Amino acid sequence: MPIRIRDRSTAANISRSRTSAQPTATRPGGAGPASFADALASVQRSAAQQDLDRLYLDVEEQGRRLLEDPTPDGLTRYRGAIRGFIAHVVKNGLKLRSAVTQRELHQVIDKIDEDLLAMADGLIAKEKPLLDLAEKVGLINGMLLDMKA
Repeated sequence: MPIRIRDRSTAANISRSRTSAQPTATRPGGAGPASFADALASVQRSAAQQDLDRLYLDVEEQGRRLLEDPTPDGLTRYRGAIRGFIAHVVKNGLKLRSAVTQRELHQVIDKIDEDLLAMADGLIAKEKPLLDLAEKVGLINGMLLDMKA
């Protein structure tokens, strides 16, 4: 049985007609077909950005609640929301925006820690008269208990 060899122009026409009938994904900028890894990375970036947006909204909400009712419990929830946001940024954030270096990120985190400590100190200073009052009430109750016994 003889082997039949097609000329190159026929093979090129066949392959062009096959590829033109199949839709292909393209890379951003029209640089050709997108690979699965590119599509997966794009979806992961989008999911990470959505998580970051959700965490930021939680920080804003906890901050609003803290302003409405400045209590130690509210400050704890606010700090927890900030901690979750920062953890996500450290884990995924540098991949989202490469303009932020690790050093700059740590400087921002240190500044946030300083501000949170200042807020806690301010809250304690505001609550100090109440704490002093509670201490005096406790002392008086203790003295009364000693008299009772």
